[in-house]
Amino acid sequence: MYLTKEQERILEGEEGEALSKMLQLIVKIGEVNGAEKLISVNSAQIAGVSYLTVGDAIFSFFDMINKDNLKVKIPSWLNPAGMDMSRYKEMGIDSLFSKKQIQIIEEYKKLGIKDTLTCTPYLVGHEPKFGEHIAWSESSAVSMANSYFGARTNREGGPSSLASALTGLTAEYGLHLPENRKPELLIEVDAELESFADFSVLGFWFGENQGGKIPFFKGIKQLSIEKAKSLSAAMAASGSVAMYHVEYFTPGYKKIKKEDLTETIHFTEEEKKAIYERFKEQNNIDLIAIGCPHASKKEIKMIYNFVKSKQKKSDVDIMIFTSRRVLTDIETISIVKELTKKGIKVYADTCMVVSPVTRQSYRNIITNSSKAVFYLSKDKETNVFLDTLENILRRIVG
Repeated sequence: MYLTKEQERILEGEEGEALSKMLQLIVKIGEVNGAEKLISVNSAQIAGVSYLTVGDAIFSFFDMINKDNLKVKIPSWLNPAGMDMSRYKEMGIDSLFSKKQIQIIEEYKKLGIKDTLTCTPYLVGHEPKFGEHIAWSESSAVSMANSYFGARTNREGGPSSLASALTGLTAEYGLHLPENRKPELLIEVDAELESFADFSVLGFWFGENQGGKIPFFKGIKQLSIEKAKSLSAAMAASGSVAMYHVEYFTPGYKKIKKEDLTETIHFTEEEKKAIYERFKEQNNIDLIAIGCPHASKKEIKMIYNFVKSKQKKSDVDIMIFTSRRVLTDIETISIVKELTKKGIKVYADTCMVVSPVTRQSYRNIITNSSKAVFYLSKDKETNVFLDTLENILRRIVG
């Protein structure tokens, strides 16, 4: 791999051991993937935040970095934590967990990283620009960045995205290269897609059956940012799909020659119904969980408009997960207050996947997110069901 003199100097430790190790990580990843050089990135989105997922091992990592007093060189922000940072007691988080979680956030902040604590940075003022190189690690945000916004990023791990934040560099391979961003097969969408859950089901189906490939979707009639994030999250979860194209909606779709796509697969009503049937509610629900990825202002308003003239049934808890920025937005503050009065809990900074609360306290969860179904059901003790937001709300309010 070609390195500039400045990069060689960093690698040799002239700016400290910690920065050298960060660059070593980037170079090693690049070498494994056949990268010829390093490139600059404009932002970093860093996973590995929840104490539930990183444990105590992360503190030795911070100790190594802190010896050289490193700071990030590019705008950088964090993925969700394991708890709402201001209401963790209400969530039932124990004191050991909360203490460790607060410490982790403080360590990241010392590096100059913004504690956005969201998996949807593009909803809180950090929209990536078309064509720019970035180093993001949250799988659904990576897919949104590449697909919906046309930026360029691989699916980084927590350590590699942090290394990019501290060096301002990443290796040029994978989706940073134009030739690797082309679709590999055509998906004819013959089913009606209306709800966010429908788009999530499409994503889950594709990822499970064609994981790792880049699809070109034809037949999608509308693609709001909320529907795009549902599609992105599901594909990334079930099949590690980091990019897709949608005719008429995603950047650069006009340059794609559909005739070059020799393989065509149809997504029909039968495929859609089969996914819903597979995750159909079978037990008495004890938790409704919405916001994976984090709910937007539009989604929170939709929920409020549905329940504002109704009363919540007392036998089920409802949690909405969103970012701190959305929660405290002037357009949503009053809505959240009204939802709270109805017994609906709206939490920031965390989600049902990376918080211990959902698995510890609930056994039968329903959601409109295939990503949440995919991850929450992994522990084999939690039953997770899927339905549209409208059907879920209709069931739990009267």
